[in-house]
Amino acid sequence: MNLDLIKDIYAQRRRIFGLIFFLALVNLVLAVYVSQWQTPQLATATKEWSARQQAALKGQDRGEAARFRDNQRDLATFEERYIAKKDFAAFLSDLFGIAKANSLSLKGINYQPTQVKNQPLVTYVIEFTLSGRYGGVKGFIADLARYPKLVVLNSISLANTSKTEESVDLKVQLTVYLKKEGA
Repeated sequence: MNLDLIKDIYAQRRRIFGLIFFLALVNLVLAVYVSQWQTPQLATATKEWSARQQAALKGQDRGEAARFRDNQRDLATFEERYIAKKDFAAFLSDLFGIAKANSLSLKGINYQPTQVKNQPLVTYVIEFTLSGRYGGVKGFIADLARYPKLVVLNSISLANTSKTEESVDLKVQLTVYLKKEGA
């Protein structure tokens, strides 16, 4: 290939060669920009973010007083979820209401109180059986999970009473934490 042939091709395709030259120049400028400015800035930002993340995980980014205040606030929020002992009857009424709202019948209820050592709390282990459709049972458990007070679902047992009916029995054991008067 001689030089005259290249000159002829260039003369006929001047715009295409100009576009190729322009794109190569833009590529070169972007490569310099990324390598000289953006990459170091990204590395610095990544290191700073990682350091802040590690400090937050270790609790070093704040003072002990701030952590103590946060813990006190969290503890107060948790203790607000205890049911007052005088409201135990209201809780049982809520339990019956939740069962009724899910079209379930409550068959007997047993509860056993226990004093929590060194705490102004009484726990009640409550056992009862519900009967109804499976959808109602699922709804009851979901409503119990959304209950705003501290209720612990210890165990559940599901049994089908009849092969022809859509009725199931649910045995529930839960624990309720009650705050004593004046505590």
